[in-house]
Amino acid sequence: MLKHLHVENYGLIARADVDFASGATIFTGETGSGKTMLVGALSFALGARTDTAMVRADAPRALVELTFEPDDALGERLRLDGFLLEPGEEAAILREVTQAGKSSIRLCGRSVTASAVRDIAPQIAEVVGQHEAQRLLSGAYHLEMLDRFGGEGLVAARDAVEHACVLAATAREMLGRVESQERTAVERYTRARDAIDDIAAVAPQAGEDDRLTVRRRYLDNVERVALALRSARDALCAEDSGAVGALGSAVAALGGVRSVAPEIDAIAGQLAALQSEGNDAAANIARALDATEYDPAEVEAINARLDALDRLKRMYGGTIDAVLEHGIDAERTASEHERRDERLAELRAQCEEAQSALRAHAGRLTALRRAAAKKLERRVVGEFADLALASGGFSVALETLDEIGRCGAERAEFLFSANAGEAARPLARIVSGGELSRVLLALVVVLAQARERVALVFDEIDAGIGGATALAVGARIGRLARSGQVVCITHLAQLAMWASRHYVLEKEERAGATSISVREIATKEERANEIARMLSGDSRSAALKHAHELLAQAR
Repeated sequence: MLKHLHVENYGLIARADVDFASGATIFTGETGSGKTMLVGALSFALGARTDTAMVRADAPRALVELTFEPDDALGERLRLDGFLLEPGEEAAILREVTQAGKSSIRLCGRSVTASAVRDIAPQIAEVVGQHEAQRLLSGAYHLEMLDRFGGEGLVAARDAVEHACVLAATAREMLGRVESQERTAVERYTRARDAIDDIAAVAPQAGEDDRLTVRRRYLDNVERVALALRSARDALCAEDSGAVGALGSAVAALGGVRSVAPEIDAIAGQLAALQSEGNDAAANIARALDATEYDPAEVEAINARLDALDRLKRMYGGTIDAVLEHGIDAERTASEHERRDERLAELRAQCEEAQSALRAHAGRLTALRRAAAKKLERRVVGEFADLALASGGFSVALETLDEIGRCGAERAEFLFSANAGEAARPLARIVSGGELSRVLLALVVVLAQARERVALVFDEIDAGIGGATALAVGARIGRLARSGQVVCITHLAQLAMWASRHYVLEKEERAGATSISVREIATKEERANEIARMLSGDSRSAALKHAHELLAQAR
């Protein structure tokens, strides 16, 4: 329930304070007096987007504070969000915007975003302005209103359809991507198979090229190696001048005196060790010399192998390790392609499964919408009698779409007939301004009754009506105010007569500046004078008499 609205420097309103009645709070005033600006301030507090043009020209900032009493559901939601509210305690939204465009918004003293306030705004108040009547001509809005009327179950079903639609679209995209890549996939598979065959034919081993290069270098120099080995062997083993024999002679020469001194024995031991190592070296040289046979066939085989390895390296990465890695990748690519038919079958199955789930969710949503549509038709027609549309008809047409979308499998359109016997037609084609306002009022009332009670704010919902119709609409507003909170901006006396609190907006010009004041009129005479002004433009006796009659009727 709305409790209080405080406004500073918003538009032409320098300062205003409004206490809301628990029933009907009515705002009236001359045309152009700024009544809609007051609703703009309320919407601003509820998170509506705005700009710096709404800051009063001679002020540094605009400020709006809305105090409200949350219902149990909203109070619990706020407490779960960390706001320290006791049951029955009032809450407040304070919003500011500066001339420089800097804005801030606080909920219960804590900084929040405007989108966070917009999220809870439907649980505080529903603002129905003149543009709502134009939105009523949009089929997209019809579907939104129908779903809101259907309640949480229908909204949950719509959310399920939206989720299923996203999953189905994702599955179709994946399948389409795989199918569209068929030619590229075949080319990649062919290249992979060629690489696998090339590499398998050579069967390279890690480090093999380095080993073969070393062996070929040896064979290319085998004659030089043999000559060097023979020379080394002769140096060690020649009968007259060999190093091994000389070492043996030296050991023999010292043999007789080894016991004379320890150092001589040590030298003799060193010479004996060198002779032993010389014999070992001579044996190794002999074996190496035996292996120095030149084999042209081996050289040819090595050259051919190295050529094959070099070809692989040129084609697949530059090194044997890169060739082996490329082979692994090619095996993987080929394996994936060979599973392509299986993968396509999986994707097609997933696509069909997602589409089947979407159809199921959409079918359930359609059934819930049809049931809600019948109920909405009965409720709206039931309101018509109280709005001087007793002969009017209302129906909801659900047209099946060619393809299920995020909002379901159908579009909705509201149809209306003003008189008995007339065919129901789309609102945009037949409804006059006054009829459109009344149909909108009927829908708003029905929707408000279908969910948690919030304040209903009507911004000149009475456009295009007058006379007996205005009396009927006013009476309906009066009955709404008995069971809930209503805020109404109006130019009709037949609506203003139902006020529990009545405010008049007046435009004033002082020192070249224009401002709007908001003044409550509380006495019977003040109200009668304002009602009379609204009836005839002045407060002559006939108009005053009629005004008193209307007020008495409302009482």
